[in-house]
Amino acid sequence: MTYDATLLDRVRKLLALATSPNVHEAAAAAALAQTLIARHRLERWLDAAEAVAADAEPITDARDTPLEVSKRLRTWKTVLATALAEANGCFAYTLDRGKDRALVLVGRERDRAAVATLWTWLVPRVEWLSATHGAGQDRQWHEAFRIGCVETLAARLADVAGAVRAELDANALVRLDPAVQAQRAALAAFIQDRLRLGTGRGVRVDAWAWAQGRQAAESLAVAPAPGQALRRRSR
Repeated sequence: MTYDATLLDRVRKLLALATSPNVHEAAAAAALAQTLIARHRLERWLDAAEAVAADAEPITDARDTPLEVSKRLRTWKTVLATALAEANGCFAYTLDRGKDRALVLVGRERDRAAVATLWTWLVPRVEWLSATHGAGQDRQWHEAFRIGCVETLAARLADVAGAVRAELDANALVRLDPAVQAQRAALAAFIQDRLRLGTGRGVRVDAWAWAQGRQAAESLAVAPAPGQALRRRSR
């Protein structure tokens, strides 16, 4: 088993432990999982040899293995996929496939695997949160609630990734900025050269349900509990 496979196996085991109906514990587990992934990804770039190996790994368009395919792909899932992709060095887009619509990731295989792992775990949690707060509400209400929830979760998970980067930057002899910018530039170049994407459309939602979703997600405390942050591995 490779180091990356070992990491994702550890992440899955961590998330599997978050079976409590207490949504605060579930959200803390998601944040800790993102911390593990972000730390591993960024620490590799602090090692020159590993950075060269990372650059050699190709960026691919994984349209043959989409996150989800559905006749009616929900907007909140697109928002969630976009947030997870951005936090993990990938790009998400939708692709029409006959009567179906697919949710596709672009990025390096290791990064796409991290997104897929978090996606598989988070989707049913957001659905559960919506069902808990919106019993008896219609589909439009639940869609708006889930979008609000996902937007707040996305901001929190982005903060986790930013905090890990700041910590590693403070303790490293070399800055991460050049490696991070190079990775982003490579992804942007791939998207520009290989994909022909149309213009996105605005989304109208129930404002009250959206606000309730954001408020519900605010209460999730999406951050590792004190003492949970991992120590940087010794070199």
